[in-house]
Amino acid sequence: MEHNTTICALSSAPGRGAISVIRMSGPDSVKILSESFSHADRLEHSKMVLGTLNADTLRDRVLAVVFYAPDSYTGEDVAEVHCHGSPEIVNAVLRKFVRSGARYAQPGEFTRRAFESGKMSLDEAEAVGDLINAQSAAASSAAYEGMRGALYRTITAVYDKILTVAGALTAALDYPEEDIESTTSAEALPVLGECEEELDRLIKSYGAGEKVRDGVRVAIVGLPNAGKSSLLNRLLGNDRAIVSANAGTTRDTVEGSYEYNGVLFTLVDTAGVRETSDETEAEGVRRSERAAKTAHIVLRVIDLSAPVMLPVQTDGIIIDVYNKTDIAAAPSDAEQSVSALTGKGISELKKRIYDAAMSGRVTAGGVMITNARHYRLALDAAEELRSAKEAFETDSIDLASAALSCALADLGGITGANATEDVLSDVFSRFCVGK
Repeated sequence: MEHNTTICALSSAPGRGAISVIRMSGPDSVKILSESFSHADRLEHSKMVLGTLNADTLRDRVLAVVFYAPDSYTGEDVAEVHCHGSPEIVNAVLRKFVRSGARYAQPGEFTRRAFESGKMSLDEAEAVGDLINAQSAAASSAAYEGMRGALYRTITAVYDKILTVAGALTAALDYPEEDIESTTSAEALPVLGECEEELDRLIKSYGAGEKVRDGVRVAIVGLPNAGKSSLLNRLLGNDRAIVSANAGTTRDTVEGSYEYNGVLFTLVDTAGVRETSDETEAEGVRRSERAAKTAHIVLRVIDLSAPVMLPVQTDGIIIDVYNKTDIAAAPSDAEQSVSALTGKGISELKKRIYDAAMSGRVTAGGVMITNARHYRLALDAAEELRSAKEAFETDSIDLASAALSCALADLGGITGANATEDVLSDVFSRFCVGK
């Protein structure tokens, strides 16, 4: 990635709309804007100015604003144009800026420049991408907290404690004649225990955090005519699936989503599982089995008028849902009973699905790991801390020092303190061009 160049891109959503935002960042961004803007003499830091932008073949009445380094998103000089949302105008403005010395930005290059100029840590930069892609209120809130440094502060606090221990350990190894190894070990163990507990808490949050970020997949399975499609429609609050008294109506998976407590739940209505010679229906049955296997939650629907417990293979949690309480009574030990026809028990079922999926680990304002990369590095760091503690207990000070160095490297990988080019390229390649 080139540095010390000026980049430009459309930062608002592509397509035709009321307003489009075009952003530039780099040493020549204000100069390039000024050459095309009628009231360049009025531009000052963070103040919108109304004027005419001359893009050669096209002109537009726009709002322009500049942000001078280092007080900008990227830490560089930044210029923005808020023009009318015609793709023809947007393309003309971008072409004008490129002819004047800018180049088109690469995916995530604005945010990468912010990271490289010290405006944000790598985990905060990743949270920016998560916020853009958030599909639920909970995902938005988690990403916002990450963008504001919630995870960074937690990881940095642990990092600093380990660094203090590692520094004392280095002194003990460098000056063996001072005989301070025993003192260092005694002081280090409780500190490392605290760090391990904090990392374990973050690690345990990932099960819920992943679902907050990406949503929860819920497969609805059962025999034909158990009421699976009716249950899907009830949970969604609309008629997403076709409901019929004829067995085998649903031959493919049907999906729909709803939010509960801010978390996105995607329901997958599956074909009724039974032996069949119809190849189309048989394929639907195979897809049902695959959906159940990969779902976080499986709703096994049991028809109370003909109760049969369908065997289910899944890596998720199975909730048995006894349906049709409007025509038959549920057994006394039924964990969940509903009537998809009348809606009875649906609100209780939604709460049960949520509780099963999140395991009570979502708390307001709590710091959680939602990113698989962070999760793997936290796991590695926690394992290194355990190795360091074992080394201390056997007076293997050199091994403890090596383990602490590895733990620091793992935590630095989360914040970006020692991120490699391969990691940075992978992270920022997932961003949209204008961010």
